[in-house]
Amino acid sequence: MPFKTAEAFRHFVTSVKHDRRYIYSTEVTSFLDAVEETAQSRIKTIPKDIHLWRAQLGATVRIQDEGQPEEMEVDVPWMDARMKPIPALVGDGRANPRGVAYLYLADTAKTAASELRPWLGALISISQFHVNRELRIVDCTSDKKLWMKGFDPIEGHLIPWAPEDYEAVVWGEIGEAMSRPYSPEESSLNYVPTQIIAERLRHGGVDGMAYNSLLSKGGHNFVLFDIRDADPVNYTLHEAERVDYTIAQCDNTYFNRRKPPVDPIENP
Repeated sequence: MPFKTAEAFRHFVTSVKHDRRYIYSTEVTSFLDAVEETAQSRIKTIPKDIHLWRAQLGATVRIQDEGQPEEMEVDVPWMDARMKPIPALVGDGRANPRGVAYLYLADTAKTAASELRPWLGALISISQFHVNRELRIVDCTSDKKLWMKGFDPIEGHLIPWAPEDYEAVVWGEIGEAMSRPYSPEESSLNYVPTQIIAERLRHGGVDGMAYNSLLSKGGHNFVLFDIRDADPVNYTLHEAERVDYTIAQCDNTYFNRRKPPVDPIENP
């Protein structure tokens, strides 16, 4: 089996985040070899000439009726200089390290906007991008996060994964890590593992990756390793009209014994 254990991804994460960032251990090198090998069965094709979407928070302004009594500033969407990343200005992303520009796109305008986590009333510049050539990408959208098979009541412990399950377990965790959003103060460290995996796949000859959106139900995101592989064809300004979260209780309510009990929060 390419992966030596179902814990391979977690061991990799611990190593590159807290031990060796740039000179890998033998275990990490073996893990990345296995990632590149098993990625081959997950390569899908994005055809030339399809359209994907990219969003950026904010807008710029232009002068309307310049020189006239009615002259005024109006909001307009960001154009080329902002809608395609500039290497010297990019920060850490889930697939790219700081200073290395990758192109993040989505399958719909809504998914692209949702990834920005806009607030109510936020202005969002959205562009439709034309894909310039046929692309080979590693598809992480079908691998689901898996949990232990169950509990053995006779032996009194969790039932471990069998070796034939290791690949599905590891790729489920890679897909979940690619999709998980982080706050800006957490992202630099937490994106290190997925940045390393993306770079290994890039140098293995693939053009990008696809992963699920956890901010837009049913949405899919794409990261292209070469920003020349797609270009904007239009620019439109949008406003976030509604931000609505639904919560569901997933555990018991715990009470502070030193305080009088109150009714737990109900899901509206």
